[in-house]
Amino acid sequence: MIDLHVHTSRSDGSFSTIDILKKAEEKHLDVLSICDHNVVDAYDDIKDIDVKDYFSGKIIPGIEFDFAYKGKIFHLLGYNYDIEKLRSSKFISTKTPEELMDEQKENLEFFKKVCANLGIKLSPNLEITKPHQQANDIIKIDMQIHPENDQILDDILGKDRKTSFWLGHVTNPESPFYIDFTKGLPSVQEVANDIHSAGGLVVLPHTFEYKSIDNIEFLNDMYNLGVLDGVECVHTKHSLEQVMYLENFCKEKHLLMSGGSDFHDDRYEIGKTSIGPIDNKYCLKYP
Repeated sequence: MIDLHVHTSRSDGSFSTIDILKKAEEKHLDVLSICDHNVVDAYDDIKDIDVKDYFSGKIIPGIEFDFAYKGKIFHLLGYNYDIEKLRSSKFISTKTPEELMDEQKENLEFFKKVCANLGIKLSPNLEITKPHQQANDIIKIDMQIHPENDQILDDILGKDRKTSFWLGHVTNPESPFYIDFTKGLPSVQEVANDIHSAGGLVVLPHTFEYKSIDNIEFLNDMYNLGVLDGVECVHTKHSLEQVMYLENFCKEKHLLMSGGSDFHDDRYEIGKTSIGPIDNKYCLKYP
């Protein structure tokens, strides 16, 4: 069992790097990759420790970069790169904890106003108290606490509440919750070039999670740009049908397959998605 898409508190995850290693060990993972957003700080956390004290499997360096394409924000995964070479990329985030908190406080106030306009009840005194807290997570979790929001949440998050609030609304220009994060973001070619220059592999994640685009067209656009080494076939939000589509796409295009839970907190499980444990065949292998 593997998991090539896990986040720590170094970006927007809830657990420290050491805690993630312990969780991976508890699940008996063979391979783990931490893919924090735009930073490699988790790998600094483990530089001066004996990783085997916490996790006996293999660790593949990973990262999840933001990029802008056709006026919208998307993500790109990098794997197996030289950490020191990638650290010099101008797309690695250098924001201070204070700057990160200020951004999220502003986002939270915006979401509160949107909820008020839509008649969505929220708990009083919601606030950002830590640098890596995400306003969209706070709002998504709190909306679901109040039963009077159920009807509108059927539209926002789906009856099963599994629709990604971030990808389906916060980054969706058609949603009232939309925030334009594309200003100053690099192109997919620029990000892919830095990953490749650091000796890494470029993988497109969670293709079917973007709700405001033609997902198949987007997948083909990325392939036709010639930047991809692989595709994340297995993801927490991908159905079995979507996984099979992406596997066939990789086979046809001779691309590597990856798989990950996109774990951020205990709402999900490391090493597993809705269709079961993540098989080793998705460990950057060809179909």
